[in-house]
Amino acid sequence: MFDAVNAVLEAPYRPFASKPASAPGASPEAAAIRAAYIVALSEFPTKAAVIDSAYAASIAAVPASPEAIADGIVVGEAAANAVLAARVGDHRNDPDIEGYTPASGPGAWMPTPPAFANPQTPFLRFVTPFGYDDPARFRPHAPPALDSRTYTADYDESRDLGRATDTSRTAEQSATALFWSPSASALWSANVRSLARTMDLLTAARFEAIGLAAVTNSLIAAWDAKYTYMFWRPVTAIRAGDTDGNGETEPDAAWTPFITTPSHPEYPAAHTTVGAGALGFYTVWFETDQFSLEFKGNAGALRQYTSAAEIHAEEGNARVWGGMHWRNSTEVGTKLGSRVGKYTATHLLKPIDD
Repeated sequence: MFDAVNAVLEAPYRPFASKPASAPGASPEAAAIRAAYIVALSEFPTKAAVIDSAYAASIAAVPASPEAIADGIVVGEAAANAVLAARVGDHRNDPDIEGYTPASGPGAWMPTPPAFANPQTPFLRFVTPFGYDDPARFRPHAPPALDSRTYTADYDESRDLGRATDTSRTAEQSATALFWSPSASALWSANVRSLARTMDLLTAARFEAIGLAAVTNSLIAAWDAKYTYMFWRPVTAIRAGDTDGNGETEPDAAWTPFITTPSHPEYPAAHTTVGAGALGFYTVWFETDQFSLEFKGNAGALRQYTSAAEIHAEEGNARVWGGMHWRNSTEVGTKLGSRVGKYTATHLLKPIDD
């Protein structure tokens, strides 16, 4: 949508894919709606009836003359088609792995209970990011050795605070783990959109485009690292603590996490990577890491925050307290996401004179 609005308003920003010619007086709202419609139809063809209905209702509500709407539609369609053409071959529609054979042995990720499902969307590690070409550009170092002090400390913390029962985790810590339990990309994409709704059309289009790119790029970076290192989850490691070559990791064959473990490798934590990606973008956009933010979590619950650091800490804690992650992985994810988010914010849709 940004390229469409940018073109109609002749705004001073570099486009993502194109800046189509626009007739004077064209409706930027109609251009944005048409662009969104074309992309939605391309990405979700089985939802055509729903998309058509939403499009008709949205276009009918545009406060402009029929001519202005028609001119806006022309620009929106051209902008959308240019974006789709630019993303051909970006691997976003690659198929999932079939017939996957998991690894084995200490440190190796393998399918986790209760579903023991195949790894989730491994193709994401190959998707071309927005604003740069190499998904591995920000890849972090390898996870700690199984006999390291870092791993031992993380093991003990997750073993206690992340277990489903018989834990020293408090009620508030359990509530925090549950609050952050839905998909990180879904939570942060919704937050970006909620902030965009308070802005004028051009600002909102640019804010949402860069913000969603930061979320997406951070997810890609997390997946690149996850499927490079294939590190095991606490539920696997703690049940096999007597096989890791570390005499200080006490095993518990019946250990179960408080929240069901997602079906993809552990390192780094995607939630902290994606969250830090969005917050890295916010920090650049608002020119500060101290800002008020209302965030909607699990089941629509709302929490208020006053700084990026506060959210970094809570989101990392939530993944440890939920039993899905090691502390180090949340911290590495925060650093990774911050780098990705800030890079995206300073390299995508920049002012023309920058």
